Amino acid sequence: MAVELKAAELMVLEAAWKYDLGTATDQDMAMAKLKATEMLAMVADEAIQIHGGMGLMEDLPLERIWRDARVERIWEGTSEIQRHIISRSMLRPLGA
Repeated sequence: MAVELKAAELMVLEAAWKYDLGTATDQDMAMAKLKATEMLAMVADEAIQIHGGMGLMEDLPLERIWRDARVERIWEGTSEIQRHIISRSMLRPLGA
């Protein structure tokens, strides 16, 4: 989980850096959002798994994080839309 968190953080920082430089592309932003939101969902699922049934109790913040993680993959474009933006950016230069 720590490795995925670090990878997502670095992708977001790179996208922000490119944005500040004025060189960010739709692909940069889509990749950062996709990685961050998918990582959040994976980490939330793993945390629930580690805590078992207790992870879904309202006594722990995991239940809320798990629910919010699902919504994050929908807001500002679903993960499928982000994948479409990435693939389009990769295929367009090839004439596809």
